Amino acid sequence: MAEGGEYNISVRGSDADLEYSCTPCADEGNDEKALKYCLECKEYLCAACIKYHLKFSATKKHTLQDNEFQRSERDSIDTTSNEDKMFKCLYHPDRNIEMYCGDHDNVYCSLCVAKNHRQCSGILELEEATSKIPINKQDDILRQIDTLQADIQATRQRKEVNLIALDQDKNDILKTIEDTKLLIIDKVKTLASDVKAKTCSRYDCLKKDIQHKDSVLLRAITDTDKVRKKCETQADLDAKGQFVRHMLHKHTLSKTKNILASVEKDEKKMKCFKNDEFIQQVSTAEWLVQVVGSNSSVPTTEQPMHKQSHREVSVKGNRDKNTCSILGICQLNDDTFLIADSSNKSLKRLNKDFSITGEHNLDSSPISMCSVGKTEVAVKLLNHTVLFVSIDETFINKQSFITEGSGLIGLVYYCNELWSYTGNGITVYNREGTVIKAITRNTFEGTLFKAVGKHLVPVASDKEFIYVSDLDNQVACIDKDGNVWSIMGLERLKRARRACIAQNGIIFLAGIISGNIMMFNKKGKCLGELLDGLVKPESLCYDNKNHQLIVGHENRNTITVITIDECL
Repeated sequence: MAEGGEYNISVRGSDADLEYSCTPCADEGNDEKALKYCLECKEYLCAACIKYHLKFSATKKHTLQDNEFQRSERDSIDTTSNEDKMFKCLYHPDRNIEMYCGDHDNVYCSLCVAKNHRQCSGILELEEATSKIPINKQDDILRQIDTLQADIQATRQRKEVNLIALDQDKNDILKTIEDTKLLIIDKVKTLASDVKAKTCSRYDCLKKDIQHKDSVLLRAITDTDKVRKKCETQADLDAKGQFVRHMLHKHTLSKTKNILASVEKDEKKMKCFKNDEFIQQVSTAEWLVQVVGSNSSVPTTEQPMHKQSHREVSVKGNRDKNTCSILGICQLNDDTFLIADSSNKSLKRLNKDFSITGEHNLDSSPISMCSVGKTEVAVKLLNHTVLFVSIDETFINKQSFITEGSGLIGLVYYCNELWSYTGNGITVYNREGTVIKAITRNTFEGTLFKAVGKHLVPVASDKEFIYVSDLDNQVACIDKDGNVWSIMGLERLKRARRACIAQNGIIFLAGIISGNIMMFNKKGKCLGELLDGLVKPESLCYDNKNHQLIVGHENRNTITVITIDECL
């Protein structure tokens, strides 16, 4: 594709016998021999592209020369009028605007239409579009400019106020740091210096972001001013010119509105969380204050979440012969979901509305599943196998390995390792299936669970910890070395064998017998019950973006989608 008057040309052979490659094909990475050259489009064309060139009304009358037409001769020809040069394609600056697309309500060059608008309806040449499609009066554009610029200025004022408040946030945090520093000894000085640097760094980052958005808003004002000036000379153009300019103005204003929408609600703040416990336990504490800004994680919450609503969604596929049993749920990188249906030996992909968009049959029933990448999961099957499956437009089975403990749930992914329940404990594998270590129940005797001989089932993981259940009413938070950090559990939580962690640190535990979901923080403190009355909750997944907890069930054709109160 030609950009800015340059040509994308591939030449083969000696100077005496030049062969040119097809320009459109070269743009797509293919090397096809050119048979003709189009004077108007300034492109070499192969046999297939000549066919399409002669098919479209906008290009079928173009003059095609033999491919020996020399570049020096070609460059010397310029039949474009001054008026046409004013209306160049937004996506191909070397081409004139020739067509109008009704589906996208904008004007394009013929190459745009040929490549990207073949399926669109309402494709018209400019002359026909000009006569058939009326345009709004010019003062409509001017009113939009006035409104848009007023919104931009108001947003800039809010950003200025935000910056002042951010300064105060920074000063308050620095004061908190200094006040806390006075209460403790030499170790505090090192930590204080570190957290002050983080605070200033966070402040500088947020300040730079606000200033950058302000510069974007200033550019938006400049762009709309340019549109205003062009509007003032609109009467000098003929009907076609006015139509094209109107469409270009609409595009510019739409783009500016999108820019405004992306920045006007993005308020930057800074907060800190004073660690009172550190004041009393200086020797064991690891932080002085925690500084957070927009989109940053926060310390473990003490506040429970609350159910706003819940609903049942069918996951019964057209090919399913049995009642579904959803024993695994994962969220993929594109915010779609993957569920493991043990009864029907399949994986099912759900879109954001939880409708089935794809199914993948397996050789054995999936009994556990965990995410191991942006578009990849590991599935533990009933037949001793751990299978890696890649999910893009299709499902692709990748490598697999045999694991100890047939028919046993429990598989989590932590630090490039797979932790799998064996019946006697946990075996840790690398991705190739090599055993790294084994963790037995005796490892935690007297320190982890209430009774000796309990199970040891990995049920969830995050960036810091692995969460291990006794398949009764307790789940332990352990690190990779087996150190126990906390234990969570209640008598009313019966047979806890599924868990998931929200971005704010809340751990959800599901009791398959008690039919409820309890909430805990990482210190093991119970934050209450989210929901009860569920039927055998067998899998959990928390959608942080949409604040939803998705629950899969044994022997049930639906999943439960619980919407969490976003204000908390």
